[in-house]
Amino acid sequence: MEGNHVDELDLLCIQRAILDSLWARERSTVNSNRLEGKKFLAMQRALGFEADCLPARGPYPKEDIWGMGIACGMLLRSKDQGKNTATIQYETLRKQRSFFSNYVHTCNGGVGSTFVKDDGTGASVSNSKTNQLWFKRFMLGCHRRMGDVWMPDRALSQYELKSCFEVLEVRWSRFIKDPVGRKKVSMTACILIAGYYAALRGEEINRVDIGAMRKYWTEAVTHIQHPHIPLMLAGTFKREVGQKLFCQPLVSKTRAGRNIELWFNRLLNIQGNEGVVKGPMFRAKTGKRMSIAEMDEHLHVVLLEVQRQFPLVLSDTVNVQDEFSVYRSLRRGATSEAQNAQIPKEVIEANNRWRKLCRAKGLTPGGSMMERYTDARISVQSLTRFSNELP
Repeated sequence: MEGNHVDELDLLCIQRAILDSLWARERSTVNSNRLEGKKFLAMQRALGFEADCLPARGPYPKEDIWGMGIACGMLLRSKDQGKNTATIQYETLRKQRSFFSNYVHTCNGGVGSTFVKDDGTGASVSNSKTNQLWFKRFMLGCHRRMGDVWMPDRALSQYELKSCFEVLEVRWSRFIKDPVGRKKVSMTACILIAGYYAALRGEEINRVDIGAMRKYWTEAVTHIQHPHIPLMLAGTFKREVGQKLFCQPLVSKTRAGRNIELWFNRLLNIQGNEGVVKGPMFRAKTGKRMSIAEMDEHLHVVLLEVQRQFPLVLSDTVNVQDEFSVYRSLRRGATSEAQNAQIPKEVIEANNRWRKLCRAKGLTPGGSMMERYTDARISVQSLTRFSNELP
């Protein structure tokens, strides 16, 4: 209806969606296809087949069979305010498509026939509009138009880490009569150690388990040749089925002089005095595992103090809250510093051995991904080289 603002908005979105679907391919590809079409028609005309050389393009049904309504809604969603940019990014936008297809697959007729291969894998036919060819072209063209603004976590350098521990050691001495303050200090130190020296991601750091560490603590730190810390991770891990227990041994004291055992011993003693002898080591006030955001608070507090005390190490132009996160900063810093220190690739691979599934591109690798301490202690010498040689 002319003058109806809703209809006018619909037409505007439809035009944008069609343009996005057209430009799902490169300009050169589209133009080449156009030229080939002209040649095709010319050949068919010369043969006298022009009238029936191409199938009819309609009439189309009046209902939306292509997912145009969903596409228009997604275009409106793309105008929402973003976190790091003026509007949301494509990775956020595409969740709308995931919602719709997941919903359709729960409906009667949403999923068609299922095909199973001899190896047990297979696929099902999806009847969701979002899996139509046109909609896929729309999504691709929309992505090409929007692009991606990638803002990775800033890697924590060895100099920033060293300054962090200098700040934490001073605070530990200052809080001699403040157990709450010492608990925060030691917890921050252990988060830094787990993320940097074990090269763990944020969602892996909060899996550190007190009970398992206490169980193997004495055996590990008194190892006759290679004293180490039994960093035990427990819980449900990405791409793993069921509860798992995994051991990542860390050297007690690094070649550069970082006393890892001291900081974990401090935190374990404080938690033991509180009666906390099992469950997650990094826990919120509720007793549950800390979220990445909650662990970020510990990281940001110490980094802001480093920024204040050591401006040559961490410039005041750096936005600590926006650029650093336990999600990736510690792991990225460890990986970069390992390369700078020319730590052998096989040492890094040994440290990351439980991520073999990612390197296997979805195929289940040989051997168990998650290993208990009884299995890991046999290879302690090789498994602790990474943490030992990091600067």
